[in-house]
Amino acid sequence: MVGRFPWKASMRVTLRTQAYYRKVAEDALDKAGVSEPPVPVGKIVEALGIPVVPVNLPVFFTAATINTDGLPVMVVNFAQPEAVRREAVSHMLSHMLLLLDDPSNTMPRDATDHADAEALSHELTMPATMVIEQSRLWFNDFRYLARLFGVGEAAMLERMRELGIVTHQQGVRWDY
Repeated sequence: MVGRFPWKASMRVTLRTQAYYRKVAEDALDKAGVSEPPVPVGKIVEALGIPVVPVNLPVFFTAATINTDGLPVMVVNFAQPEAVRREAVSHMLSHMLLLLDDPSNTMPRDATDHADAEALSHELTMPATMVIEQSRLWFNDFRYLARLFGVGEAAMLERMRELGIVTHQQGVRWDY
């Protein structure tokens, strides 16, 4: 049937679940020996042997993965705040882990959809098992957990909602 519709052979769509991203992230964390927050994303990149090159460029540039002699190199703008750099490295690492897990994946040179990398990046920086464990220890204090994991408060609150730790009704926040 592929011969009749040759365009279908090139359009391979893979649907992935959160369990898939969780497994890829857990494997990467296990290989790097990470069991507590904050997740040292740089350590995972280092374990893969991918160099991270710091550069100082205008603020509109954050980071990029480039190909040098067939090997990946991550270029990161150190003029950006640390949280932005960490998020960018985590995103690029996610692309690499997805490529290593399934060689049919490609680097998204001109793609506008980075949903796979974003899902894996959140699972790397805020692993479900660690977030659940730490939220029990710290009484669901999303502000403390955000600092503990090195992410923004909004990102942590959203992650806790995704995991069912906090519901929208419990999302009342006091500013004092």
